[in-house]
Amino acid sequence: MKKNRLFGYCALAALMLSSCKDSPSVPEVTTPEASEYSVWVATATGSYLLTTDEIMKDTLLSPANNKGVDITGNLPQARYAGYAYIFNGFYYLSNDGTRFSKHQLVETPQGLVFKEVDNYAFPSAFYLGKMASQFSTTDEIVFTSTGASDANLEKKIFEKDIYFMNTKDMTLNKTLKAQIPTLDYTVYKKDGTVDPTILNVTSMRIAGGKAYFGLFYYDSDYNVVSKKAYAYICDYPSMANGHIMSDDRASYVAGHWQRENYSFLDDNNNLYLLTRGKTDGTFALMRVNNGKYEFDKSYLYDLKDYAVKGGDLAWLGDGKAYIRPYVIDIANQKIVANLAEMTGGDPTTTINLIQDGNLYTAVKTPAAKWFIYEYNIKNNTVKKGAEIDPGVTQVYHINKLK
Repeated sequence: MKKNRLFGYCALAALMLSSCKDSPSVPEVTTPEASEYSVWVATATGSYLLTTDEIMKDTLLSPANNKGVDITGNLPQARYAGYAYIFNGFYYLSNDGTRFSKHQLVETPQGLVFKEVDNYAFPSAFYLGKMASQFSTTDEIVFTSTGASDANLEKKIFEKDIYFMNTKDMTLNKTLKAQIPTLDYTVYKKDGTVDPTILNVTSMRIAGGKAYFGLFYYDSDYNVVSKKAYAYICDYPSMANGHIMSDDRASYVAGHWQRENYSFLDDNNNLYLLTRGKTDGTFALMRVNNGKYEFDKSYLYDLKDYAVKGGDLAWLGDGKAYIRPYVIDIANQKIVANLAEMTGGDPTTTINLIQDGNLYTAVKTPAAKWFIYEYNIKNNTVKKGAEIDPGVTQVYHINKLK
């Protein structure tokens, strides 16, 4: 049995490819509620879905008075929203264990409830990693787990799985394996023994017949081993012709192992990776041009003078990208919008909504009020929408359900 390491808060487990269903019975699906949007929030005591047909309406979205759907019992902790994916009206959740479950909001005589409608049981602990959301259909979603295999010392590789899941019956259609090289030197522990270095993939993007991974290497104490920025590129879907590249002009790639992607591709399929800066607490942006297998030495956008928050990076089109809280002109390396200044608060949403030329994000004001804001990409303007209950402590997702 091949052991894999997961980075979910020091959880180490194995990933295999066999399929089975978890034992609890699957409830019968009733007619789903037809709300247009859901906003996934947390309070001091639980997690809720706030549904609405208009996120830009002057109204209050609140879990109070039975206006929100309580999903607290479906999550080990509120932060597991970071291991969730919402598509086509379904919610795909990771749990503390093997279960990867599919949920839906359904209408009952008692009101809206959050029900599990199917699940897939991995043979060992599983946490949702990166999504290839452009491939999501009514029948299939494509994703990674948070971890990779243990290093194969003979082949000198880590295997990173890309799963294709049939969402009709929650079974795996196929699995592709990226073979990402280990470091070309041995890492030792303080006692002189060999350290089993771990791979952390902070981003995955797929386009133009290529798969792109941003990554760094951990030691067994979860310390970054090399301060270089690393990226791996291979052909897709064959996963052949892989190439690892590194660059030390800034520092290691930024990011986490869960849903947020710390890279983006522009309209020409050039890859941009957010990295740590040379100074602690700062960031930089690096580029790999389409068709190339080295970092572009002519491009380094040093963001040391800006309060970059990271999170899920997004290509907005029109030459712009969103790196919270900034909208950036990538080619000219300049800030074109600071959503914190424009809204007078702190944009905090983990996974934002982008549709019809607009970015939607939740903003917390200095008065501890929450509002959804719409940023118009073309006009470079913001507009305030629905208010969210001030008792909310975090807004994780803004999602379109239909």
